[in-house]
Amino acid sequence: MPFGVRRDSPPWEGLVRALGIVFVFMGVIWLFWKHNQRTIEMLDTHQVVVDRGGLLTEEQKRSVRDLSRALKSSFGLDLQLVVATDTLPRPMVDTKTIHIGIHPEGETVQVVLPPIVERALGQGFTRYLQDSHFEPYWADGNWRRGLGEALSLIWEALNSPEGEGDSSWSKEYQSPENYVHRGVVRDEGPVQ
Repeated sequence: MPFGVRRDSPPWEGLVRALGIVFVFMGVIWLFWKHNQRTIEMLDTHQVVVDRGGLLTEEQKRSVRDLSRALKSSFGLDLQLVVATDTLPRPMVDTKTIHIGIHPEGETVQVVLPPIVERALGQGFTRYLQDSHFEPYWADGNWRRGLGEALSLIWEALNSPEGEGDSSWSKEYQSPENYVHRGVVRDEGPVQ
């Protein structure tokens, strides 16, 4: 008997063999779980950055993925960045996905924020990112830096409650014709 215990063996040998089998099964289950978790994480990270022309370095892609994980854990928001070599695809509008599309050769940017985020940050924030933020970076030919700073602006704006923080976009675009701010979304309790 390959798994049986001989009659003349000590009494603890059966217990040791049974515990060994249990530990082997637990190890296999744990490794299977870790493998699936890693596979799901890899699939998620590939959806975060879509770099059609290979224009971003691995370090830049990693930074965007790190920001995506931070947005997910802090605010429950997803991030999708599309770097296109031709026309930008039409993004899927979602209630929890921040979509940024950039076409460096055509010098165009597409920013779609979830409705609640847009209400919290104001529509002027989206207009600023799409229309004005990248202009100096297109002129310098350093759009990657502009992209990094745009992502930093989004992170800072989400982390700064109304009236706090020092966002460069808010100083330039606070006139009524350029900036529409509805305020930070807060739960103020039941209406009296």
